[in-house]
This record gives sequence, C-alpha cells and structure tokens, in this order.
Amino acid sequence: MAMRHQASINVLDLFFTQLPSIYVFYGNNYIFSNFLSRKKIALLIIAELVFFSSYQLLSYIDGYIIAPLINPHEPNPPFHLSYSLATGLWVFFLYSFFAFGYYFARRAVKKEKELRETELKKLLAEQEKLDAEYAFLRAQINPHFLHNTLSFFYAKSLGCSEELSTAILTLSDIMRYSLEGGEDDNGTVPLDKEVEHLQKVIAINQLRFNHKLQVQFRITGNMDNIRIIPLIFITLVENAFKHGELTNSAYPLAISFEISPDGRKLHFSTFNKKKTGPKELSHGIGINNMRKRLERTYKDGYTLAIKDEGEFYSADLLIELTENPGAAVLSPLAHPRKSPNYFNFKILEND
Repeated sequence: MAMRHQASINVLDLFFTQLPSIYVFYGNNYIFSNFLSRKKIALLIIAELVFFSSYQLLSYIDGYIIAPLINPHEPNPPFHLSYSLATGLWVFFLYSFFAFGYYFARRAVKKEKELRETELKKLLAEQEKLDAEYAFLRAQINPHFLHNTLSFFYAKSLGCSEELSTAILTLSDIMRYSLEGGEDDNGTVPLDKEVEHLQKVIAINQLRFNHKLQVQFRITGNMDNIRIIPLIFITLVENAFKHGELTNSAYPLAISFEISPDGRKLHFSTFNKKKTGPKELSHGIGINNMRKRLERTYKDGYTLAIKDEGEFYSADLLIELTENPGAAVLSPLAHPRKSPNYFNFKILEND
C-alpha cells in the first residue's frame, strides 16, 4: 500500500515538475500560430512578455506551493528572485526554441501538403483537358469524312431530286458547323449561328420522320451582338428528339429562346412529351459534357434545371451574359435565314 502511495506521489511530482515546460511549449505554439504567421511582430512581443510573466507565476506556484503539498517531507529551498528569473528565462528560451522549431515544421508539412494538392489538381485539370481534346479529335474524324462524302452526294443528286439535294446540302452545313464553328478568341459564336444550326438539325429530323414531327420554335428578344459557346443547346434538342414523342399535335416539342431586354440574360428551354414503350439507352454523357463546358465558361453565371417527371421532360438553361454591347434595347427579332417549307416546323414571332 505504501509503495502504491509512493508511486502516486512520484507521478504527481513528475507531472508538476514538467508542467511549466509543457506550458511554455504549447503556449508558444499558440502565440506563434496567431501572431507570427500573420506577421504581427509588435503583438507577438507583447504576448511573449505577458506569457513569460504568467510562466514565472506558474513556476513559483508549482515550486513553492504545490511541491511542498506533494512532498511535505522534502526540504524546500528558499526563494531568490534573481535566481528564479535567470533559471526561468533559460527554461523559457529553451522550450520556446523547441516550440519555434515545431511551429515551422508544422508549417513546412502543411505547405508541402498544399503544394501536393495544388499539383494534383493541376494534373487532374490537365488530364481532363487532354481527355476533352482527345474526345473532340475523335468526334472530328467521322464528321470530316461525312462532310466530304456529302459534298459528293450533293453534286450527284442535283439532277435527281431538289428535296434530296437540299437536304444533303443542309446536312453538309451541319457537319461543317460542327467541325469549324467559327469561334472567336474567347471560344464563342454569334447566337444567331447557333439558332440557325438548330433549325437545320430540326429540318433533317423532319425529313427522317416524313414531316410528321410537331415542333414549335420560339425566339423572344434581340439576338444582335449576343455571343455564346457553341454546340450547347443542340445537346438538349437532340435529347428531346431521341426520347420524345413528337408526332402528337397536342404536345409539340417546344423550343424557346428568350433574351432579356438589356441583353444580359439568355433563357433557353425545351419541353416535350416522353415516348411510351421501350426506352433508348442513354448514358448521360452529352448532358455531363455540357455541364462541364458551362461550368468552365460561365462558372456561377448559369443554372441548368432538368425535370424528368411522369409523361413530360423539360430543360431550362439560364445564362448570364456579362458583355453584350449594343443589345440594351429590345427590338423586333431579325430571324436567321428561314428554312424551306418542307422543313415543316413553326417559328413563332415575338409576343
């Protein structure tokens, strides 16, 4: 029993003997983290002076009040202020030095970790860029071949059927736009070119389904001076053609462009009735790629809401356009070149 009591006393004595040193080490870590890292030198000096005073007070309490209570039979040396200050200053300096080294070691590890994370993000971004470029190059191979082939077919069909030759020419224009686009240095194209491209895609689909598709194409606002990244809207339109029931006149495919009066907001939407029966397989790659391109270009300046509910499917894309000089007044829409009559879809004028 006496041995256990003696062991408890030894543990307490060891703890309180080292308590001032522990106090200096962790206290300085806190001071360095809050003042040295922010380069507040004056506050750092004041904090160290106050902290040294508190350390001296703790040392006195530990050595001359707590120690006699733990070891009442041990002689307690008399207190000398000069000796206490000199000894305390040495211990304070030594453990402050340890804390200083620990602080910089932690900073070095943190900085190294941040550098690795930054490098990893950079590598991932480069990989995504390479993957996108590779996917783009793969997408160019077949359209390029088709464009050249369609030009040959167009020349051969001129004497056979006007409708066929016009359709081949339209498909060739679609291929050319997909290949060349005509982007400026910012990677954007005029909005009216995108609208014209969509109209040609709709026209080709009308030919595929013998002019039975019910499509309403509405444009509200002034498209002058509006520029947009290319081939964004086509993803949503092609999705509607792939999965929509578009032969019912009561539920036509509704495609809408709405430009705000100041030319700074563009709202694009599609609405269609869904097909019944077996569904075509879809991996969502087109929508995901579209989201990535929008995120990369417009950051937080866009919203895309897709609703797949019951019998109907809708998509709403709102883009904030920050630079559209000359588009501040709402004027009657100057439509792009309208398609021949056999394209068979309605272009609705401004309300």
